[in-house]
Amino acid sequence: MHEMGKINTTIHDNFIRAILSDKEIARAYFSNFLPSFVSSQLDFTTLTQMPETYLSKNLQKTMSDIVYSCKMNSDAEIRVCLLIEHKSYVDKYTPIQIGSYIFSGYEKQIANKENLSIIIPVVLYHGKDRWEYKTISGLFKNLQSEWKKFLPVFDYVYNNLGEISDEKVEALHNKFLTASLLSLKHTFQKSWLELNAHRILVLTEEANENLQRNLTVYLFANSGLEEQEIIELLQSIPSTLKDKVMSTLEIFEKKGLDRGIEKGIEKGIELSKISFIKNLLLNTDHTITKIAMLAEVSEELVIKIHSEINLKN
Repeated sequence: MHEMGKINTTIHDNFIRAILSDKEIARAYFSNFLPSFVSSQLDFTTLTQMPETYLSKNLQKTMSDIVYSCKMNSDAEIRVCLLIEHKSYVDKYTPIQIGSYIFSGYEKQIANKENLSIIIPVVLYHGKDRWEYKTISGLFKNLQSEWKKFLPVFDYVYNNLGEISDEKVEALHNKFLTASLLSLKHTFQKSWLELNAHRILVLTEEANENLQRNLTVYLFANSGLEEQEIIELLQSIPSTLKDKVMSTLEIFEKKGLDRGIEKGIEKGIELSKISFIKNLLLNTDHTITKIAMLAEVSEELVIKIHSEINLKN
């Protein structure tokens, strides 16, 4: 069978970027998981994904997550930047990383002669280890209060999926977001994924094909389901959904079911990456170079996909 650990190290970031590059999913996520003081004052109809020019060139090389801007209800001239940083493991130096993003963003706003927009970082964590919210001052042990005035002071929104109940996630109106967050929350719990794979797939039934493909790949790569379990699962879901799942995973390869699943997941990850590239080409102003960097592919592949999209249109 395929090596689960090797797939997991890359697939979390690809999945997060793919789903949150979709404006409707991002809108549903922000409206439900930002602090009420923030979400109540934002006009989410103005939500716009920002191009890579938001960050300095140095940070563009390392920053791989999503940045959106949104206008305030009370003043259409004031914008808020929402920056999502995804973590699948505990990283105690995240406040410093977030700080670099914040100040890089303000420097770019100044360089572009823009009115300053408030930058609100959002950390989405779904790792298996306990991780408490800390600011930069929390990294310095036994520091006298007088010294803390020399440290930068800022907050960030911390969404720890492990601390959000399944009931709250299931109450979301956007079914695909529900399926995605449940998959992320339980990604390290193989037994839960095995028991709930059917329910998660059914929740994606009304989602567009690109989103559906990304979640299917993510779910099957992490669930640990055996061949016979996958076959039984496919028999129990609606026929239209079954066809899409089978198409994504290419699960049947004559008699070699085991090899078919392995190849199917590998192929599915490739398809997921192509879907991610298409989402960025259609929904953002990112350059070819930036998209190639985010998707970890050659610029030639991005150009080829871009050409195919233009031909279809």
